Amino acid sequence: MKPSSKKQKSTLRIAIIVSAVLALIVAAFFMFSSTNKSKPGQTVITKKDAISSKTIVKEDPAISKDSIKREWERELEQEREGYAKEQARFAKVLSEASDEELFIVLNYAIAQQYVPNKEIDPFHNMFVMVGHWQRSLMVYNNLSDRKDLLKKIYPDLKVLDEYVKWGWQSGTPYPDTIVSQKILNNVKQESRKMNSKLISKYFRTPLMRY
Repeated sequence: MKPSSKKQKSTLRIAIIVSAVLALIVAAFFMFSSTNKSKPGQTVITKKDAISSKTIVKEDPAISKDSIKREWERELEQEREGYAKEQARFAKVLSEASDEELFIVLNYAIAQQYVPNKEIDPFHNMFVMVGHWQRSLMVYNNLSDRKDLLKKIYPDLKVLDEYVKWGWQSGTPYPDTIVSQKILNNVKQESRKMNSKLISKYFRTPLMRY
């Protein structure tokens, strides 16, 4: 074989090897690029999307605050409506009740120390008109003409009036005296007639949320 022929074969072999290597490099490059693009869990976020996302995050707290405010105003309005309805319900209860029933309720209220006011109910509370103390006073006032019944609780009606309204006038608990003990003893028997139906009727607030 001629030397030139050997040289040509050698050159051809080198060219084939170089071409193969280059082909492998190109194939590897494309495979690597394809893998990076299709990796799970990776999402390409454009500049526009990023700006939109930031805008939403900034607006969320404002939307949430307005929503909470509206919900709070709605609940407050519902409470006011319930309060008004409950006042109207109790006024109807008082107007329809017999004096004998009111007498039982008053005895129970005194036995439970709703009157005289044990904790001095605050008038600044918007719900004072549905409290035990205020309702007990309303029951007492409705019986003011039934002196015969009230004298069963205590013969001296002036003293009884002072006793029932004590917390309202003085702001301090009624002193533990012979008078207070006598009144508490006198209401024991009648207060036992108070049943769960009457308790719900006079001292619960079914038209309110609490």
